[in-house]
Order: sequence, then C-alpha cells, then structure tokens
Amino acid sequence: MLNTSFNNNAEPVVDSVRDAVTTFLTTDLDALVIGSFLVKKRTSTMEEWNKLAVSLPPYASLHQVRTYSTLDRQETVCEIRTGPSNQPAVPISPELFEQLIRIEGEALVGDILDGIAAGSGSREIFLNELRQIWEQRCICLSPVRGRRSQESVPAEASVTSRLPA
Repeated sequence: MLNTSFNNNAEPVVDSVRDAVTTFLTTDLDALVIGSFLVKKRTSTMEEWNKLAVSLPPYASLHQVRTYSTLDRQETVCEIRTGPSNQPAVPISPELFEQLIRIEGEALVGDILDGIAAGSGSREIFLNELRQIWEQRCICLSPVRGRRSQESVPAEASVTSRLPA
C-alpha cells in the first residue's frame, strides 16, 4: 500500500527523513523507502534503547496540577502539554515526570533508567511509558549527537537493502 499522506494522528504530514523514520518506527508500517534505501523494522535490545537520547521538543512542557478526583478530594496529576492550554494534556506517571523535569537538553535512556528504583518490571514499565509518549510526539528519542552516520539509524530500524537505480 502506498500512503500518499504519510503521517499519524499525532502530527502533520512528514517533511524530513527524520520525521519519516520517527513516524515509521511509531506506527504499524512494515517498511519504509527513502530514496534508494529500503528500511525494515527489527526488534531492538534494551542496550540499544539505553543508548538513545531523550529530550523534550520545543513545543512540549511539563506540568503538575492539582485537580479534583472526586467532589471532595484533590490529587496531583503530572502531564505533558504540547499545545495551547485548551488542548488535552497527556498524563504521565509521577516517576516519569520526576525524571523528565531533571533533563537539561537531553539525557540517555540508560541514565534515566538507572535513576528508577529497582523493582519487578519497573524498568520495562517505565520504558513502555517512554515509548508511548514518544509515539504521541511528547518527547524526542534520537541517537546521541556526534555518532557516526551508520549509528544514527534508530535502534528499531535496519537498512536492509539498497534498491536498484
């Protein structure tokens, strides 16, 4: 199938290779053609996830708000906002909020995971939450800047072949 309006529900039509790869990795697409390259998904390891850099995009902001959970009880809610205050915010866990609020520029996923208390499945739960908010474009995940170009392909993508000219 050829998708002539290549995007997802979280953003407008892609306009760069980086946007195309991010959309490819965060949707159910099986393959992506960029120029003469065919890119297919593969399963990434925890080690590869640990090497990715996390940052907030310029349009995102972190918020803790007090809200009523019932008529007589308030609770603190953590969220990421990616637009005007009248748009719905994306709720996040207090643990993720605490880690994201500490980031100056960008931080490695592995370093953030090291800050998570060890527990049964807590790192996996945290990583799943990171992935979910990446899919909604609330955070950026990218290779650490300054690596060689071969290493700049995100962990879940694999350039499998060059298409004939």
